[in-house]
Amino acid sequence: MNPLMGSSLNPEPGQEGPDERHVEDLAAAAGRAHRPDEAEHQRLIEAAGRGDQSARDSLTNAHLDWVLSAARERADRGLSESDLFQEGTIGLMEAIQSFPTSRRTDFEAFVREQVADHMERALADEQKAVDDSKMLLQSAHDYVEAELKARRELGRPATNLELAAKLEWPTQRTEEIGVIVADARRRHDEEILQYLEPDDIDLDTLTEDQNGPDDR
Repeated sequence: MNPLMGSSLNPEPGQEGPDERHVEDLAAAAGRAHRPDEAEHQRLIEAAGRGDQSARDSLTNAHLDWVLSAARERADRGLSESDLFQEGTIGLMEAIQSFPTSRRTDFEAFVREQVADHMERALADEQKAVDDSKMLLQSAHDYVEAELKARRELGRPATNLELAAKLEWPTQRTEEIGVIVADARRRHDEEILQYLEPDDIDLDTLTEDQNGPDDR
């Protein structure tokens, strides 16, 4: 196996992926890799399309610099350069495999597009996760505030129907957020939780065991 295609790009379960320094090391090694001439490059593309793993590895090693360049362009958008490099490398390998059947003629343009697409999808997924987390945290905060206000007004804990009306939420959503808040209270002091701002709440605490105590 070529050293550039070793376990560093595919860590064993439980191991961390390459750090930023390792990404630079891989890119530097790729820069020293054999650069095929035009005829050899075409032969490697055709062989890779037939499933030749050695040809695929050679092309991947020769073009990791394209991946690094794309990762550097996007490294300030929510994922680290290391994470982007790994996503882009997957795109690079898939592009090498699929190019012969893509009906495209410009190998570099095709590969760069696929690398960029993989990174953009990863960035979009990350942004969605961040947005969903913020929405969940805000909902938990709103639930606690409504619960406290209702208790002061009614002199007793509000029912789910009463909270749903106050929050203007469907009853099912009110119940789901209530389970999350109840679980957080079991893990943290209730008085502290009541005065936390949304950004201060630990997402791991709020999202773990969302199905409630019956799933324990």
